[in-house]
Amino acid sequence: MNRLLRALLPAALVIAGASPSAALTRIEGEYQLMMQLRKDLRVYPWDFNSNDGAVSNPLQLRIFTQPRPGVEAFFKTEARWNEGDNNRLRPEFQFREAHARFRRERDGRGLDAHLFSRQRRFWVDNYLVRFVEDREASGVRLDTWGFLGTNVTVVVGDQSNQLDPANLIGSYVGRTSDSSPNTAPVPREFAPRDSLVAQARLRTDDLYVLRVRREFLDRTLRLGLTVNRYEGWAGRDSVSDRSAWNSVVGFDGRYRWGDTDLSLEYGFSRQRPGEAIENELSLFKSSTGLELPARSVMQAEVRSLRLGTERLGYLTTTPGWWMRGPLYQNSLGGPNNDETGFIVQSYYLLPERAITYSNQILGYGQRNDSRRRRVHEVYNELYVEFVNGFTGKTAYKRRDEYETDRRRVSRNTFLSWTNELQVESRLAWLRVQSKLLNIGRPDAKQLFVIEDRINLTDQLKIYNRFALGNDPNRLRKGIFTQLQYRPTGNMELFLQYGPDNIGGGSNPVEDGNLAGSGDQFDEVKFILKGFF
Repeated sequence: MNRLLRALLPAALVIAGASPSAALTRIEGEYQLMMQLRKDLRVYPWDFNSNDGAVSNPLQLRIFTQPRPGVEAFFKTEARWNEGDNNRLRPEFQFREAHARFRRERDGRGLDAHLFSRQRRFWVDNYLVRFVEDREASGVRLDTWGFLGTNVTVVVGDQSNQLDPANLIGSYVGRTSDSSPNTAPVPREFAPRDSLVAQARLRTDDLYVLRVRREFLDRTLRLGLTVNRYEGWAGRDSVSDRSAWNSVVGFDGRYRWGDTDLSLEYGFSRQRPGEAIENELSLFKSSTGLELPARSVMQAEVRSLRLGTERLGYLTTTPGWWMRGPLYQNSLGGPNNDETGFIVQSYYLLPERAITYSNQILGYGQRNDSRRRRVHEVYNELYVEFVNGFTGKTAYKRRDEYETDRRRVSRNTFLSWTNELQVESRLAWLRVQSKLLNIGRPDAKQLFVIEDRINLTDQLKIYNRFALGNDPNRLRKGIFTQLQYRPTGNMELFLQYGPDNIGGGSNPVEDGNLAGSGDQFDEVKFILKGFF
């Protein structure tokens, strides 16, 4: 397939060059120059290192051509200069991704075909159960619509990115040393590099997906079918055999009743040898007298129930329920197995007030695991919009975890309280957040974050963030400031001090580094980004 793609893309580029002037061909790319000075983790304080794990200097080139409507080709190559991507004296350009596309549509019916390499094109329209999760692969994708009123997606792919020729020899030699008793036997004789690569190329995972969807009764009823199949290998060497393939078949349905959608989905994985396990169907801990196969999954949702009046306000509720068999397995998607749970999400809009109250009740647990772990969680949030651009939020969450050990049930309770206030104007933006984590426990923490952005001009801005983590045994901080300059629409310059990964993201107090053990260190970075 890779040989076919390498032959197809140059041909498409030649066609584009010979096409009429109405054809479109675009060459573009981006680059980044990053320089870092760090006080610690260096041979000398404030030593300069351009090729460590925290520095990335990529250069990317993309070619897109459309010789005529409905026909296109795309190719991307990239050179990256950082320790995690290369161990050479200079960066080297490597192939990243490519595709060729053919699309036609007429009278409401059409098809869209992709021949792709190392792209994420395994997505389908999942709803409640993610029978297929997107991933990078090489293969063929075909989408059709309008034929017999159905939408069909077929994807066949191979994860050729699992092959790493640069490290293949090292891993081969390591396995011949019998360093681990669990390694598969391999020939002791040293094999030529080309032979190893040729053998490993044939031992990458194969993926197959089929998705069919159709709407009935003037779009009131929607039915769908999803089938996937995964074929893997026990190892990448020349003596490893195929591992047992895994396949899942899923059905989904949605019925629209007024403004409410009633959804039900069911799926099952291929039969595997194993003991029979009872999987009694229960609802809120009450038996229904029914049983689901141990290799099946079922999930239902009502979206949504709306109660109230204009005077009293409206309460909107979305309940959901799921049950997952203990032997269910899906190598191309989700969810996990051996779990039964429910979720109820609600929000209430106060009439004539810019106040929204949100609530979520969540409960799930295992049925066949020896410890029978269960989780109950309640989340309450109040969001208020004030005048002059101010908004505020306060949220309280309680999480109870239960485990059974030798018929003794233990409970751990985790309480957290989060607050936020932010305001934005044409000149500046400010956000203050706090979180009390694990209230009342020995490992309780207090987290605080203050962020601001000052717009000096339309091109020049200053961003500052001060994060504080108060642990039981120490006080941690993260001070980060960044000067941002965007002289044009295709160039950005940043000069920054401090760690950018402590309290970062859209919700800083939920950042894992701040809630974990991240602490301040001295670092100065200069970053230049360009697009062409």
